[in-house]
Amino acid sequence: MLAPIKHLLGNYRIVLASGSPRRQELVKMLGLNAELCPSTFEENLNLEDYKEFSDYIEATALGKAEEVFARLSSEDDAKNLVVIAADTMVTLGKEIYGKPKDAVDAVRMLTNLSGTSNRVFSGVVLKHAKGVRKFTDTADVYFGDLLPEQIQSYVDSGDPLDKAGAYGVQGPGGALIHRIDGDFYSVMGLPLNRLCCELNKLFLEELSS
Repeated sequence: MLAPIKHLLGNYRIVLASGSPRRQELVKMLGLNAELCPSTFEENLNLEDYKEFSDYIEATALGKAEEVFARLSSEDDAKNLVVIAADTMVTLGKEIYGKPKDAVDAVRMLTNLSGTSNRVFSGVVLKHAKGVRKFTDTADVYFGDLLPEQIQSYVDSGDPLDKAGAYGVQGPGGALIHRIDGDFYSVMGLPLNRLCCELNKLFLEELSS
């Protein structure tokens, strides 16, 4: 929770570098009054340039944060500006499962995920005038054995078409999942427990000095 820094939050302009309604919902759950400002950063980094998935996902989140921070800094004093950016990806083995290209691609992804476990990486960056704080949280998601009819019905609902890995744990896609090892909210796109810990450290250790 953010109780230790509640008295400090009102002194800062806190911005979520996202247009995601899911992340907006999660930030509101924390009681954080954050503005929404979708980043225009082009997410076209080359995975081969990074040793680990976590490095890649953090670099993408950093690109979003820096773009929004630079844009808003030109409009206002950056001294009290804090930008939160996040990126989430699903991996199966060494393959990244991004958002499906179309319904056929969503069926392919879900068929491959059926009866297996996939790993979700959520990279988060906190950008402020004094520097950057970043981290990656992971969770393992275990799918049940899915029938073709179940997969097709879910894809026909339209729910998976705008989601990494072609599923959303918070909607009807949650019924496809047997269990999760890790933070449920990390799978949703924003690891709340770790985010709270990092925000508390940021405000108490760096921004208050």
